Amino acid sequence: MLFVTKLASVIAVAAVVAPLALSTAPLNAAGGDAVIKARIDLMRKDVLSNWKPIKAYAKSGKGTPADVSRHAKALGSAAKKIPALFPKGTGRGDYPDKVTRALPEIWKDWKGFEKATQGLVDQSAKLAKIADGGDKDAIVKQIGMTGKIGCGGCHKPFRGAKVKK
Repeated sequence: MLFVTKLASVIAVAAVVAPLALSTAPLNAAGGDAVIKARIDLMRKDVLSNWKPIKAYAKSGKGTPADVSRHAKALGSAAKKIPALFPKGTGRGDYPDKVTRALPEIWKDWKGFEKATQGLVDQSAKLAKIADGGDKDAIVKQIGMTGKIGCGGCHKPFRGAKVKK
C-alpha cells in the first residue's frame, strides 16, 4: 500500500510538472535566441550608430555640437532599454561564447549591471547638455567620460571577449 501511495504521488507531481517544463522549454530557448538578437541589434543600430558620430567629433571634429547632442540623446534613450534585454539565462554558460558576449557576472551582480547601464544614460544626458552649450573642449572631455564610464563601465566587467564565428 505504501508503494502505491508513493507511486501515486510521483505520478501526480509528474503530471503537473512535466507539461509545464515541456511547454516552457521551447519558449525559453526561442525567447533567448530572440532576445540575444534584439540586444545585438540594439547595440549595433541604436548604441554604436549613435556613438560613431560622437566619437568622430572628438577625434576629427566631424559634425557639430548639435549633432553630438542629438546622438547623445538617442544614445541615452537606447541605454535605458539595455537591462530589459538581458533576462537571466541568456548569457555565456547558457549559450555558446560565439552567440553572446554577455558574461555571467551580469546576473551575479545585477545591481552593478543596472548601475553601469544607468551610467551610460547619465553620461549621455550630461554630454547632450554640454554639447548644447557648444564648448568644443568641454564636449570632447565629456565624450571621453561617456566612453569611459558609460561604455567601459559595462563592457569591462560584463562583456566577454569576441570569439570568431
